[in-house]
Amino acid sequence: MSDKMRISNIYFNSRPFVKLKLTKSIISCLFLYLLGGCSPPNFSNKLNIHFKGGYGQVEIGGKYVGAEFHHSRPLPSRLSFYYPVANSIVTNADYWHRDESFPLTLLLKSEGKADTIGHIPYPYHYTPFNAQFDNIENNYKVIFSYDVCDNLPVIVLKINLQNTTDQNRVISVETLLEVSLRTSHTFALRNQASLHYDYKSAVATAAFNEIDTDSALVFVANAGHVPVHHNNDSKGLVCDPKLQFTFQKNLDAGEQIEIIQLIGMCRQKESRRIIDKSLQYWQQEISKNKERILNYTFNQTYFSLTDKDLLQTAQWSKALLACNMHYIDGYFMPMPCPAEYNFFFTHDLLLTGLGAMNFDLDYMKRGFGFLNSLTKKDSILAHAYYWKDTGFLAEYCNSDNWNNMWIIIAASSYLKHSADYETVENIFPILKKSLELMLESKGADNLVYSRRPDWWDIGNVTGAKVYNTALMYKALQDYVYIALQLNKNNEPLSDLVQLATRMKKQFAAKFWDEKSEFLMNMMNNDTVDHHYYSGSLVSTFYGLLDDDKISRLLKTAKDTLLDENIGIRNAMPPDFHELISVYKFNGMEAGAPHLYFNGAVWPQGNAWYALGLVADNQVEEAKNVVERYLTLKGIQNSPNGQPSFYECRNSDSKSPHYGEIDKPSFLWAGGWYLYVLYQLAGLRENSFNIYFDPRLPSGFENAEYDLTLFGNLCRIKWRGHGNYFKKIEIDGQIQHSSVITSPATTISLERGKPKTPYLAEANCTIHNVIYQAFDKKLVITFSSIIDQSVKIAAISPNRLERCELNGSDFDISVEINSDNIYRYILKFKTTTKNYELVFYFI
Repeated sequence: MSDKMRISNIYFNSRPFVKLKLTKSIISCLFLYLLGGCSPPNFSNKLNIHFKGGYGQVEIGGKYVGAEFHHSRPLPSRLSFYYPVANSIVTNADYWHRDESFPLTLLLKSEGKADTIGHIPYPYHYTPFNAQFDNIENNYKVIFSYDVCDNLPVIVLKINLQNTTDQNRVISVETLLEVSLRTSHTFALRNQASLHYDYKSAVATAAFNEIDTDSALVFVANAGHVPVHHNNDSKGLVCDPKLQFTFQKNLDAGEQIEIIQLIGMCRQKESRRIIDKSLQYWQQEISKNKERILNYTFNQTYFSLTDKDLLQTAQWSKALLACNMHYIDGYFMPMPCPAEYNFFFTHDLLLTGLGAMNFDLDYMKRGFGFLNSLTKKDSILAHAYYWKDTGFLAEYCNSDNWNNMWIIIAASSYLKHSADYETVENIFPILKKSLELMLESKGADNLVYSRRPDWWDIGNVTGAKVYNTALMYKALQDYVYIALQLNKNNEPLSDLVQLATRMKKQFAAKFWDEKSEFLMNMMNNDTVDHHYYSGSLVSTFYGLLDDDKISRLLKTAKDTLLDENIGIRNAMPPDFHELISVYKFNGMEAGAPHLYFNGAVWPQGNAWYALGLVADNQVEEAKNVVERYLTLKGIQNSPNGQPSFYECRNSDSKSPHYGEIDKPSFLWAGGWYLYVLYQLAGLRENSFNIYFDPRLPSGFENAEYDLTLFGNLCRIKWRGHGNYFKKIEIDGQIQHSSVITSPATTISLERGKPKTPYLAEANCTIHNVIYQAFDKKLVITFSSIIDQSVKIAAISPNRLERCELNGSDFDISVEINSDNIYRYILKFKTTTKNYELVFYFI
């Protein structure tokens, strides 16, 4: 791509290479905005969070730059740029001690004294895209604020110092930014640059000639009080370059000075244009970025709950999804954090997309398109994409990579929500290759063998693994669904269905440990790995265990993995630092005890635990788990808590760092939260259908939300109480199925005692459901794969007289609940493709 194209993308396009689709929700949003009813600034206070605990870690950012702060200090420990490539400004290369990095220094001189400012904790307000720190230091009210721009590779730093005394003071303020770079991926130190100062515009630059920086230029442009001095002489190459300015002002009592610095990065040959544009448009670009994110968060789609804490976290999650969309090689793609992990990982896209696609189909459509662009002729899925040394580089999945399963699972869900056959058809070669690769890891016992323990990407001991087997079981069925929808008649679908059946049978037989009442991994030679892993929870909601084992596994997880204060630990016991040679780790990469992989708490563990509880019909307890361990308020009200998300938390209850948070704006946390929230709100999805379950937790009785269904944005409205549907109404018409079979604009779900029979769930393709009231007959037409194990459940207030399957009588099981409501369950293995099921009621 040419430099001209790159620049035009920065200035004029909010989404490079992506056509703007005027969906119904966007048009509605624009209409309301013009009326003044949904102006984004009205929502700023809803998103803004205040914290004065003195120990907060903060990450904020946007498309082109992110900043990381530690210990509530207002000076960043790291500035991560994404344009032109992912170079970073950080002074400490030790990952575990990155809080000791201080690239920015502020020196205040007054009355013959000189003091650094900003090295103590400040109370702060922040959102995922900006932060403001306020405090009193040395008789000055000091405010640091940071904002990012929508289409400029700049972070805007404002420093406001107000004289709080009743006397006149002459002050001198010196800002110093150390601009030595750490390169993308290799993290090589580049500490030689050519400095230049433009007197006319008060701009200082540092130009790096190394190719692994992509000939980057760092600039600081002053847009507020004009500096009186600089220390940035043009003198060729300088070691350990610093961009330094001095500001002076005579402050009367109550008077203030405002320093505004635009800190940015670009290529050297485009620097003049970008700096000029930044000085001209930085205020508008801050507003545009804010407007974009608030529109995405509050206007484009709707979610209403009476629980303010759950709703606040949903809004924060959506804002985070919009903010953690970073520039890479001409695209904007999801990345894990604003400032850390500044690469594209397929895993982040797929897992976050599971939650995002419930309301934003473009999130996954763009992502699938990007993955397709990275794929070569062999159709192997890209695992990661980043700049390294001399160019952009893709890593590709091997047979041991869980992305092979996750992309099939995500594509299946996307197809059900979007009916976007074209996009899924385009990536089908990737799905087919991913299936081929994942089958290479299947053992003779029909279980998946992996080198990694659980969901990790470290370790090197091959054995049968619970997590990967559970994902493959789900992915096999999802692949069958996709192939059916795309009419891939040459695919061995019956073989895949039979494999899934054998896998499920062997799964519990091999992994279930009766003594521990948990699913245990295997090491070499079928040696049992006696660690409890959070990944085993995935089996509870992907249908591999019977109801009894689900309940027992969840109880064991509560007894072994759950820390009551902060949530589900990644693995127990946390002794992997003593087993480096056993698991063949690379040194201490698993982390010290209770940190990182080694027993820390990760958000997906809490999400999986909640989803397991939902699958076990413990919806009230699931809501409690979400409120305590995944909401901003719950996280703040825990040991060393703060109002943020996290990648992981210290689980050492004896440590003063117990509960301490790392990476507070972690993308997965928002994606998984949204996924679980929709489940709490009654949404269910299996490999073949989207449907609704009336068993809701308290506080969801009148929930309303937008949901993508078959490419439409549909408003879901809940009313009433009870464990059954009293009435199901789709676009004003009474329906007799909670399994959704066609697009809709509005679905009204009233809970209570059912008046008529209805289809409750099915694991096959449902085509039509009709209830004939005059002869009390419920007719269900569906299709399947030959040899598929089908389960269909219907709810009725009336007893069943008989049941017919394709014209022949068929025996089914029945459950009679205490309130005299009948649940009829049909289970059989198919022998043909198309079926008509008829329930005759008395």
